[in-house]
Amino acid sequence: MGPVTAHVYGNNVPAIIAYTLSILLPVYLESHDANRAWEIGAAAVAWTGIIKLAAAPFAGAFRRLIPAPAAMTVFGAAMYSYLALVLLQRVFDQPLVGLIALAIIATSILANVPITRWRIPPFLAAWIVPLIVGLAIGYVRPFWPGLALQLPFAITPEPLRAMALALPYLSVIAPIAIYQVLQDIASVAGAAAAGDDYDVRAVLAWDGLGTLAAGLAGSIVAPVIYAMLPPYKAVGACISFALWTPIAFLLVVMSGLTIFVAQLFPWPILAAIIAYVSIGVGTAALRRVDPKYWSAMLLGFVLPAGAVVATAMNSALPALRLSAANPVVQTALNRSIYWSSIQGLGNGFLFLVLVVSAVIAEMIDRRFGRAAVWCLIAAVFSWFGLMHSPLLRWAAQPDYALGWLSAGVAVFSARWWRGDSVAARA
Repeated sequence: MGPVTAHVYGNNVPAIIAYTLSILLPVYLESHDANRAWEIGAAAVAWTGIIKLAAAPFAGAFRRLIPAPAAMTVFGAAMYSYLALVLLQRVFDQPLVGLIALAIIATSILANVPITRWRIPPFLAAWIVPLIVGLAIGYVRPFWPGLALQLPFAITPEPLRAMALALPYLSVIAPIAIYQVLQDIASVAGAAAAGDDYDVRAVLAWDGLGTLAAGLAGSIVAPVIYAMLPPYKAVGACISFALWTPIAFLLVVMSGLTIFVAQLFPWPILAAIIAYVSIGVGTAALRRVDPKYWSAMLLGFVLPAGAVVATAMNSALPALRLSAANPVVQTALNRSIYWSSIQGLGNGFLFLVLVVSAVIAEMIDRRFGRAAVWCLIAAVFSWFGLMHSPLLRWAAQPDYALGWLSAGVAVFSARWWRGDSVAARA
């Protein structure tokens, strides 16, 4: 038995964006009370943890029912496509720094060229060398605030008291929680591709406990298991990094040096490292799946593009003092970037990735009945707003629901498109 790598646990960017724009901002605009917005946001994170814990006993069944190519496509789409599309461009925040970091990573890791005969750790070189360049040209200007030792604990009963106040926002919380459950399942599938077989129920349960603890402690950021085990394992990470990393962060926070340390990791360097992580995730996903399913995976990998564009526009419009709800703005957006279609593609995009890749995978295996069932699931998701809609409600997207039902009929009828016995089975 070889070395085992720990899962990577951290902040979930889609949840941060969704909860900020759909919970914290509306609460603040209505009440003009920042504390109230924080309380309800933290309670929303606690509810996310509760939903994960409720789903944990059934995680094994979910993993068995979801076709392996679909699970691996969600794994790849979440961390290969979405992560890269959102963050990779930040290599060019400062091209000199970013391209040096990218060149070191490409040479030492992707091309497997050792750095000197002492084999200097590639990520250390990809951080130190461009950081020195950034300091030399004045791009990185770290500010030393001095030491300020303090305990990183606070007793905050407000999130617990706000649990009931967060219930009206379950239309936002539930889809995010379900998406995170899917990501945890996909992360376990990715770990299996790298040779580490984890109990998906235990992984999801611990994630649920961590999320619940974060919310009750006052955090408005929901954590999740990152689908990054394969690239971490590839560079030699084992179990111990999951112990020493939080200890190092705890010491940084307790010393009051959080901002100073963060300044030593500028985005051009981080984005270059993310490039490697994205490639590692995408490669692990493809290696895990029979090449006959690659068409389903490649289509699934491009579907997050709608979510990326929608997120960028939803962030940019308020900064320009514009609202997507304004009919004039909507008309302009629809003429220029097909805004309605992008929203339909972006809302609940991981559910869309799951369904599309599952339908195609079942069709490749000539299981037309199962493919039609996935279309039915997509219709139900669309009707309740888990897909193609920013809100969970009755009759959220009837047009999409009807479209998926019609697709299901077409898919099911494929069993009669050919007369041979192979196509007629299932």
